Amino acid sequence: MSTLMTEPRFSEASIAQPEIRANLEVILREQRSGVLCTCFMDIPLCSQMAFAVAGDLRTLIVVTPRQTTKYDNMSSNPNVSFLVSTSRNDPSDPSTAQALTVTAFATELDGERRHQAVTLFAQKHPDMLSFASAPGSAVMELKVDSYILVNNFQRVTRIGLQ
Repeated sequence: MSTLMTEPRFSEASIAQPEIRANLEVILREQRSGVLCTCFMDIPLCSQMAFAVAGDLRTLIVVTPRQTTKYDNMSSNPNVSFLVSTSRNDPSDPSTAQALTVTAFATELDGERRHQAVTLFAQKHPDMLSFASAPGSAVMELKVDSYILVNNFQRVTRIGLQ
């Protein structure tokens, strides 16, 4: 008999709760990529992206060439979301996988902040250091507004940063 929930269940949590924070850390540190969602003139765009997370879990770093639609979209509308999933394309995924949606505000970094972000990004993706450091690459800070965690198929938890 399936243990999946048949109706959505919503709850609220805080990043200050140790078990919530620990779960976020596992997801964000173990996964190497996610899906960046941008929008321009009501046309959504999803892009697979490598990312890194700051130690306080309040900032994600992504890098993109400036000559891309996603960069143009973030420049025009900095409100983005970023999906990180633990799915493995396995039959057990509905009951075991977790999907974490990050709502955030995107800003291009420069100067010392850019350098620090490239260092953080390269710690997780050393093979991408030259790409992240290139003058034509935009290093984007995604300032987290909230997290929305979905697990056990339909258990939805909105995680605030308080």
